[in-house]
This record gives sequence, structure tokens and C-alpha cells, in this order.
Amino acid sequence: MDGSEGTLYLECLFPYFFVEQKHGWSGVQARIPTYLGIQDVSKRSAEFILSLDAMDMVLESQRIESAITLIEADWKNVERNISDMSTRAGILVRGIPKKPHSSWQREDLVSLEVDSGSGWAPLDDEITRLASDLEEQNAQCLTSVGEAAPEIEESLSLNQDRATQLSIVLSSAIEEWEQAKKQVLSLQLRIEALEEDLRKHKDAALLEQLGATGNYSLHDAACPTCGQSLPDGFEITDYPLTIEDNISHLDKELTTFRSMQLDADRVAEISQVRVFRLREEMASLRAAIRSQKDALISPSSLPDSAKLAQRFKAEERLNALRSVRDSIESSIDELESLAATWQQNKEALAALRRRELTTADEIKIRSLTDSLTSQLEAYGFRSLEPRSIDVSPKTYRPNHEGFDLGFDLSASDMIRVIWAYLFSFMEVSREFQTNHPQLLIFDEPRQQEAARFSFQQLLRRAAENGAAGSQVIFATSEEEDDLRSMLSGLPHQMTSIPRGEKLIKPRT
Repeated sequence: MDGSEGTLYLECLFPYFFVEQKHGWSGVQARIPTYLGIQDVSKRSAEFILSLDAMDMVLESQRIESAITLIEADWKNVERNISDMSTRAGILVRGIPKKPHSSWQREDLVSLEVDSGSGWAPLDDEITRLASDLEEQNAQCLTSVGEAAPEIEESLSLNQDRATQLSIVLSSAIEEWEQAKKQVLSLQLRIEALEEDLRKHKDAALLEQLGATGNYSLHDAACPTCGQSLPDGFEITDYPLTIEDNISHLDKELTTFRSMQLDADRVAEISQVRVFRLREEMASLRAAIRSQKDALISPSSLPDSAKLAQRFKAEERLNALRSVRDSIESSIDELESLAATWQQNKEALAALRRRELTTADEIKIRSLTDSLTSQLEAYGFRSLEPRSIDVSPKTYRPNHEGFDLGFDLSASDMIRVIWAYLFSFMEVSREFQTNHPQLLIFDEPRQQEAARFSFQQLLRRAAENGAAGSQVIFATSEEEDDLRSMLSGLPHQMTSIPRGEKLIKPRT
């Protein structure tokens, strides 16, 4: 059930070889275990016993599905790393989805942008601008503090004014970010409430389909949804929306709110990146102010340390942006490789699911059907026309007009179906190379007081299979004289156990 591969345990196979008296006759494959965490365990067991090619296809599909799940998990990790790196660096990455899909194209959709102070600009353009500025600064000769003092004082005043303005902008940006996060949380809560409401309506629709009746009267002075009392003057229609109308309305609401949530997530992401960028700019501005103040109180003959610190800061910013860009580009390369592998696996999985049963499998299923129907005719099956029953190529169970047998059958005819179904597996397995052990054990096969004629035909079929090399063991409490007369002329071995004694006894 978790997508991994496991063992097809013997407990899953034995219902095809052994039918015990207490529960085994309650239905076809009545004792198939469902607690071992195996998907479609009855199908997997039938495919293994008959050695169907379909089993290899199922295993291959499961391996591909597991590979797709792992790729999507890797994609999520890489996408999260890109988001963390870009957010810390004040870079906005657009065009990377939360999970891979076939229409994603890196060249057309992915872009890296940074807040340049006058709006969002491409990261490459910002790096080019910073490199050009740094080159111009390096080309200028450093002056002494005494010579540059007027310029330093003017720049210090401008930086202090800029710091005051930036503080206001940063405070506003943080408030916008908090509002965006609250909006995301509000939409998430609304979507969860709508999903719960939709689930309840679908449950009500299912109950109604199954025949349940509900009272939708609104004569009470209380809201039918939230239960709060309604004061006089509130009007409620006596003709509320049907369950189907409500389901349709809720589906549309969910579509709208999920679209709003995507927009809100994007706004929150942009706000977060802007806050990080402004904080970084504020830290850089404060460092420049400190450098300029230190320069003004240093000896006049020393070089302008503020200008030197400004160059170092610009170079540090440029190198940081280049490093983050290279890391993001490398991660996007990894996403591109994951997307290509994911698409290949998706196409392979779709091709496998389009494939039908192989010719060899179809022949085996047809032989199963022939054996089943011929036995039902011989056993006196009368609930349905035996030739209208076949073995489903999807479930490998006997069915009639697309539905599993089990409904509208008499109890004795259900016993006949179980006889025929299990013997058909044995007989087909002698005709083809399969994994059937050619062993079949029935404990009290004459259930539901099946007709004597039917039981006699079952004994004849068992004798024919035994003569062909299979081993069939019946344990029955039929009267011995009556049993001997039915077995007359049939090859068999019979061990009679007196009443009160047991077949397996303690050692003396």
C-alpha cells in the first residue's frame, strides 16, 4: 500500500488450494487476507498462480510510480533550496512550479529578478550594473580624508536621510508581509472548511443514492448549517439547493479560492523577498554611515576609508549575487534533469496502462472461462445461464454482465461456483506452464445441502483431475455407503475414520 515491493505471502495463495469449512465457503476467495498491505491482493495472487504477463506489467508500473514519487520528492527539495537561497539574497525566482509537469520549459518560464531600488530588474542586468559601477570606482584614485572631507560630510548627510526613509519603507514592507501571511492563512482555513463541507455533501449524496432519506425542512428557527438561532424577520426559502447543486457550487468555490491562494502565496513570497532585500540594504547603509563617521574623525593624511569600505561592500555584493546566481542556475539544471526523467517515466507509465492483456494471458483467461462454464453446466447451476458467465480479465473472478457473482445466486449455486472456479485454476495450470501446485483440498465440500447429483459430478471431476496427475483431497461427513456408491467406477483412495476418532493421533 505504501508503493514499495513486498512478498506475496503463502497466505495469499492458499485460498486457491484449500477451502476450510468454517469460513471458506462463504464466497469466492473468501479467505484472501487483506491485512498484509498488498494492493489488489486477490489479483496479484491469481496472476502469480497463472503466471500471467500482467503481473510483470503491474510490477513494472509500481516501480515506475515509485520512481515518479521519488523524483517529485527530489524536485520539492531542490525547489525549497532555491527558494531559501533566493529569499536570503533578496532574489525573486519566477516560473518554478511546486511539482514537475509536462509543459514546464526552463527557457520560457524561469526568470531571476532582484529589487534594484526602482522596481524588479533581471538579476543579470543588476550584476552587470554593479560590475560597471565597481569598475568606475576602482578607476578613481583614493583621496585623503582631508581632501574628501566635504564630500564625506555631504554623503553622510544623504545616507542618514536615506536611512530614515528606508526605515519607514522597511516598516511598511514588513507590515505588508504580515498582512500577506494572514491572507494566506485565512484562505487556507477557508479552503479546509470548504473541503470538509464538500466531503459531507458527497457523503450525503452517496447515502441518498443508497436509499437513505433525509428531512430538509427549514421550519425551525435555526440555521441548518451553523445551528445558530435566527431572530424573527429572517426569511429562509422552503426550497433549498439540492445536494447535487451544493456539490457543484462548492466545487466552483474551491476552484476560486485555490486560485486566490496561489496569488496570495505569490504576493507573500514577493513581500518576503522585498523585506530581506530592504534589510540587507539597511545593513549596508548603516555600515556606510559608520565608515563615513570613522573617516571624519581619522587623521587628515590617511586615505578615505569610507570610499574604500564602499568599494569593498560593492565588491562583496557583486560576488554574493554571482555566487547565488550560479547556485540557483545549478539547481535549475538539476530540476531540468529531474523534469526530463519525470516525463520519460510518465510516458512509460501511460504506455503500460494502455497495454491490454497479452495474447498468452487472453488464452489462459479464455481457458479459465471454458473450464468454469463447462463445470457449472455439469453441476446443475441454475441461477443464471452458465454460458453467460465468464472470468473477468480485470479481476480474474467469475462475473455476469460486468458484475462479480455473489448476488442473486442461491446458496447452493454459490457453492457450485466455488467448486468450478478453483478446479478451473487447477485444470488451466496443467494445460499451461504456471505456478499452481496441482493440489486442491476441500473441507466438507457438500455445503448448503447441494444436490446429490451435483456432488456426484464434483467427485467425477475430482477423479478426472487426480487421474491427470493432480492431487485432490476431500474431507466429508457423508454416509460411507452412499459415498461409496457415488465413487463407484472412479479412481480414488478413501480413508474411513470411525466416529469419535481423529485422523491425526498422539504418538503412543
